[in-house]
Amino acid sequence: MRRLKMFFLSSLVLLSFLIFTGCKAQKVQEEVQRAPLVKSDVLAQFENELTQIVDKVSPSVVTIFATQEVQMQNPFGEDFPFPFPIPVPPQERRSLGSGVIIDYKNGKFYILTNNHVVQNAKAIKVRFDEHTEKKGRIVGTDPKTDIAVVEVDAKDIKDPEQRVARLGDSDKLKVGQLVIAIGNPYGLERTVTMGVISALKRSIGVTQYESFIQTDAPINPGNSGGPLVNIRGEVIGINTAIVAEGQGLGFAIPINLAKWVADQLIAKGKVIRGWLGVVIQEVTPDMAEAVGVKEGVIIAQVMPSSPAEKAGLKVGDVVIAIDGEKVSSVRDLQLRVMRTPPGKEITLTVIRNSKEENIKVKVEAMPEETKISQAGPSAQDVGLLLRDLTPDEERRLGVKGVYVSGVMPGSLAYQSGIRPGDIIMSVNNRAVANRAEFTQAIESARKAGRDKVLLLIRRGDTNLYIVLSLR
Repeated sequence: MRRLKMFFLSSLVLLSFLIFTGCKAQKVQEEVQRAPLVKSDVLAQFENELTQIVDKVSPSVVTIFATQEVQMQNPFGEDFPFPFPIPVPPQERRSLGSGVIIDYKNGKFYILTNNHVVQNAKAIKVRFDEHTEKKGRIVGTDPKTDIAVVEVDAKDIKDPEQRVARLGDSDKLKVGQLVIAIGNPYGLERTVTMGVISALKRSIGVTQYESFIQTDAPINPGNSGGPLVNIRGEVIGINTAIVAEGQGLGFAIPINLAKWVADQLIAKGKVIRGWLGVVIQEVTPDMAEAVGVKEGVIIAQVMPSSPAEKAGLKVGDVVIAIDGEKVSSVRDLQLRVMRTPPGKEITLTVIRNSKEENIKVKVEAMPEETKISQAGPSAQDVGLLLRDLTPDEERRLGVKGVYVSGVMPGSLAYQSGIRPGDIIMSVNNRAVANRAEFTQAIESARKAGRDKVLLLIRRGDTNLYIVLSLR
C-alpha cells in the first residue's frame, strides 16, 4: 500500500510538471509567433522611401522609338558584271531608347535623351505608358556631348506638370552616393536598378566633351537617355554608355552639362561653345621636371588669328588656373572654356619660363559651331568605344588592329552590325594598327565625301567585312 501511494504521488508530480512545461512552451511559442523575426524599422523606412522616389520619378521617364532609313548593300556586290545597276530599296530600322521629361511649356513636353538614340531618325515616337504613344520632333542634337532634345505635344496627357522631372546639381556629387537608374533596357519599360556612384569625371573616348559619372547601377541597351537619380528623387545624370568587358561599369552624362546643352538646343537649335584656339595636352610626370610644374595643361599649338594668339599665349605655356580656379586636366580646361559665353574675358594663369603670369583672353565662339548641322559625324560619333591591342593580345590572336570594347546601342556602328569584342583590322582595305590610325582613316573618308567605309573585322576565329555607315 505504501509503495502504491508513493507511485501515485510521483505520477501526480510528474503530470503537474508536464502540464506546466507544456503551458509555458505554448506561451513562449505564441510570443515568438507574434514577435517580428528581425528588428527592421530602418530597412522598412528605407524601402518605403525608395518606392516613393521611384513612384515620383517614373512618370517623367518615356520610351523613345526612332525609325531610321537604312540603305542596303547590293547583294551581288558593286562590281557584279551587269550592264545596268541593280536598285536596292532602303529598309527601315527601329531603335529603342529612353528619355526624361525636363520641361513643359506652351502645351509641349521637352524630353532629354541621347543623340545616338535619335541620330538620323526619319520618325520619332514617344511612349508615355502602354496606352499612350505620340509623335515626337527633334528640337536639336549635339553629337559632341551625345545629347538631344525631343519635343512632344502634351495634349490629352493627364497632369502634365506632374510629369516634369526635378533636376539636381551634378557638381555636388560625391563618390559612394546611392543612385537609381530608370529606363527601358531591351524594351522592358521603366526598369529600376540601384547602385552607387563609383567615380566622377571619367573619360572613355565616346564623345568629344566628356566628364562622365561612373556607376555600378546596372545599365543595358535601351537605358540610354534615361535618368540617373539620387535619393532625393532628383535627376543627376543621363545614362549613356556601358563597357561590354566589365560588370558594373555604366556611365552617365552629368545633368549640369546635359541641361546646359539642352537649354541652348531649345532656345537656338544648336550649341554655341567658347573657344580659345589652342591644342593642349596633359603635363605628364616625365614633363613635370622640364616645365617646372607637376599639374596643369601644356599648350602644344596656337591657332592663327585665334583668341589665344591675340592674347599672347605661346607654345610651351602651362595653364594652371582659370579665373583663379585650378586647372587639373585637359578635360577640365575644355569643359570650362566651352561653357564660357563668347565675348567674355577670362584670366589664364600660366607658367612661362618657370615664372607665373596672368594673361587675359577674350573668348570667342567656336568657328565650326555655325556649321554643325551640315557637318557629318566624326570618328567618335559613330558610337564606338575603342582601345589598342596590347602586344600580348597581338601575339596571341595573330592579328593587328583596334579592339571594340563597347558599341552604343542605336548608334551608326550598332546599326552597321559591329559588336563588342570585334577587332577592326582595316578601313577601306588600309590596315589600322591603333585608334589614331582608325580615326584618321574615318576622317579621310568623310572628307572625301564618302557615306560608308568598308571594315575588315576579326570576330572570334573568323574574318568578315562590314560596311560602316558614317551618316
